[in-house]
Amino acid sequence: MTWNDEWIVDDEGPAERERRLWPWILAGAAALLAVIYIVAAFWFAGRIPGNTTVAGVEVGGMSEADAARTIEAELDDVVQEPVPVTIVGTDITGEIDPTGTGVAIDGDATVDGITGLSFNPAHLCRHLSGSAELEPVVTIDEKALAAEIDRLNEQLGAEPSNATISFAGSTIQTEPQVDGTGIDVDSAVAVLSSGWLSATRPIELEAVDLEPTITDEDVERVRDEQAEPLVAAPLTVTVGEREVVLRPIDLAAAASFEEVEGELAMMLDEQELVDLVVEGAGDDLNAPRDAEILIEDHAVGPVIKPSEKGMVIDREATGEAIAQVATTETRTVAAVVSEEDPEFTTADAEALGIKEVVSEISTPLTNDPVRTENLIVGTAKTNNTLIRPGETFSLLERLGPITEENGFVSSGVVMDGFNSTALGGGLSQLSTNTFNIGYRAGMEDIAHQPHSKYFDRYPMGVEATVWQPTVDMKWRNTSPYGVLVETWVEGGEVRSRLWSTSYYSVDITVSEPYNFRQPTTEVNTSPDCEPYGAGGPGFTVDVRRTVTREGEMIFNNAYSWTYQPVHAAVCG
Repeated sequence: MTWNDEWIVDDEGPAERERRLWPWILAGAAALLAVIYIVAAFWFAGRIPGNTTVAGVEVGGMSEADAARTIEAELDDVVQEPVPVTIVGTDITGEIDPTGTGVAIDGDATVDGITGLSFNPAHLCRHLSGSAELEPVVTIDEKALAAEIDRLNEQLGAEPSNATISFAGSTIQTEPQVDGTGIDVDSAVAVLSSGWLSATRPIELEAVDLEPTITDEDVERVRDEQAEPLVAAPLTVTVGEREVVLRPIDLAAAASFEEVEGELAMMLDEQELVDLVVEGAGDDLNAPRDAEILIEDHAVGPVIKPSEKGMVIDREATGEAIAQVATTETRTVAAVVSEEDPEFTTADAEALGIKEVVSEISTPLTNDPVRTENLIVGTAKTNNTLIRPGETFSLLERLGPITEENGFVSSGVVMDGFNSTALGGGLSQLSTNTFNIGYRAGMEDIAHQPHSKYFDRYPMGVEATVWQPTVDMKWRNTSPYGVLVETWVEGGEVRSRLWSTSYYSVDITVSEPYNFRQPTTEVNTSPDCEPYGAGGPGFTVDVRRTVTREGEMIFNNAYSWTYQPVHAAVCG
């Protein structure tokens, strides 16, 4: 052995070697644990901690995206359910209706930030063994929610009552305001928005005192500034030399108190007071009188009753003048009076040119006095009818309702082809007359219908019936002049004339009757049936009218009409 060999001697025992290995073993274990920890941190980075719930919905172990969709799917119907609420300090309960509030569950916002890479041991422990309850995030339209709370306030709250003021005669009466109780809307919006799903049911909402729109102070102001001055003394309105006194009770009767844009105000019916002034002025005022074109004597013809100017109150200006002083110490005001022209003056009447007869017809009466009574009433209603240029004469309009109250009685008519009775029977004779005077004068034929059977008291084919409300007789004045209808009963006839200025040339031709059909016997089952014998045959007739003006054709009309035979009737 050399001298070197003496120094290389293995004198370590097993215990010493084991002591030297432990640091390496511990370092390796630590490194392994670190690797496992890092791998676990990355593994859980994209997942929600286990046993995590949102309003009872399990989302632990899910990704944020999956959790968000699960939350929305599970809670969408839940957030749409009515929310029970109660007003703090009361036993009043109700429900918030989510319809229209736009309430929805926001899954993304609920789980936002709950996942992510973290090396915090506490974070890893929550994933492995912990549990958590996440607050659900709910979105809502706060304006719509406030409107729903207002609705609930109307349903549950004690509505405030406005203070009131009124007149009893000329005495002022007031009632104090009554405050109400309701839900504090702003507070309720905040509470419901944050705790729509999570707050304990019923959700408690803060109460608030509700003040009415019109308060005691408002009533006091209006009483002092308007009501008391109004009835403090009578108000005198001068109309020319006359004085009309409006008493406090009159002024009070025209006053009312209203809420205008949230403010209490006294309103004065100015025209009601003007009515009292007009009534009190009496003969000092007179309305203008229109000119009239009248036939008061059939032997004389039309005369013009001249128009007259009137002295009238300017209602609007006078009403404003009264209102301006009604609540002041000034208790006298002058009415605004002016001279007013009539709407239809004497000159207007003269310009219509109603000066001569342009057409006329007379038809004989029957021997039925009841029928004649209807014609007397009817001619009185159509007499003196003025038709200005462009206007239309309507017989039914002039007669008014054919009723007993309007003076008509029941008489003979043709109904469903049989003789019968009805109110206004016989008025078709007036229809025939007024049709003829318009037709013969060249007026435009608007509507007319001949009788179903021919009566020889009428011009063949050129006649018309009337039946309320379906069959009217109308013609239009197409001339530049006015026309005046004259109708009356005299000498066993219905007489009719049309007054104007001659303007048209009119030619009417009527054919000989043709296409004759003989009467037969028919059975009448009507309860008021009366048998009668056969009359004349049926036939057809043609009518043509030409209307010209200085050689120019205005109307060229033709029509045919077929009359039915006058069948015999037996009752059955």
